Amino acid sequence: MSIRLCIGLCLVLGCLAVRPASAADVIPVDSPAAEQIFDQAKAKAGFWRLMQHFESQADQTYCGIASAVTVLNSLDVTAPSSPAIYPYRRFDESNIFTDAVLAIKAPKMVHLGGLTLDELGQVISSFGVQVAVHHADSPLDLDGFRTLTAAALADPDARVIVNFQRKLLGETGEGHHSPLGAYDAASDRFLLLDVARYRLPPIWVSAADLWAAMNTDDTDANAKRGFLIIHK
Repeated sequence: MSIRLCIGLCLVLGCLAVRPASAADVIPVDSPAAEQIFDQAKAKAGFWRLMQHFESQADQTYCGIASAVTVLNSLDVTAPSSPAIYPYRRFDESNIFTDAVLAIKAPKMVHLGGLTLDELGQVISSFGVQVAVHHADSPLDLDGFRTLTAAALADPDARVIVNFQRKLLGETGEGHHSPLGAYDAASDRFLLLDVARYRLPPIWVSAADLWAAMNTDDTDANAKRGFLIIHK
């Protein structure tokens, strides 16, 4: 075998080993196939509440903040006072920065670099809800991720936020946070509600592809990405 052929083969095999999800692996929510998956999905207890409060991130580093706002509002957690809608209360991407949250990370620093998975867990737990932080490393595996998240998505008082590498889902960008809205066992797909609503629709993504996108290194956190399970 020639050196040129060997190099070519290595490059091909390397691309296959780290390839992002193809277009066929991701199903946009407005497609006929997505409608069928949603209809047959059993684990979607919080879906309509999430959609009622689905937040679009204020800028390209506020994905964690928008995800937190969406989840907290959907769980009817008491929000800080907001003069604009007094006497009603609702979390938004400004009033979520209470003193407790400012002690974790100030808005300026979120604008510069977003939130790590652990920081997002701390932000959400500061509002009196239970947050379990799961990094995508040993002993957790794909089966464990699927089991934990499917159970949470079937619980009306639980929510899931995933932290993943966009490129492994065939998207542009780097690390990203967004809530999950449902899980369908028959197709083994999760409904990803992307908070970058200005450019990406919700998608059904396979459990294996989503796990691969989470099982990546976050160099800012010096840890694997992963997911949060939030209980009211």
